[in-house]
Amino acid sequence: MADLMREIDLPLEAYMMAASSYDGYESTGIVEIIKPLDASITGRDVILVEDIVDTGKTLDCLLESMQSEEPASLEVCALLNKKSRRMVEVPIKYVGFEIPDEFVVGYGLDYNQRYRNLPYVASMNAAAVNGAG
Repeated sequence: MADLMREIDLPLEAYMMAASSYDGYESTGIVEIIKPLDASITGRDVILVEDIVDTGKTLDCLLESMQSEEPASLEVCALLNKKSRRMVEVPIKYVGFEIPDEFVVGYGLDYNQRYRNLPYVASMNAAAVNGAG
């Protein structure tokens, strides 16, 4: 998000939300909003920035929550889009990269809170996680 913000030449504000539906490699199917939005977006133009869109369930839940606050506009920007796993169609206006159905870490993405600090995005396999690779 910091890289994206440096490219926007307009006054802007950034607020963080946190949501999860993963336990290790797999989606639990249950979206948990860990940290709700802590500012009013009523009547404002909003871009929701996502690291990765996978099944679409988490993003759908976030969009529903944010739409209830009646923003003037609400668009989605995703660094990574894993469309092959989509279970819920969600509107993504801006996409950095389309990726295959692989579990990825780095550049802010994690596996059980690890590997976020890698300066790149990498595919991770089960053998590596279990110490065999």
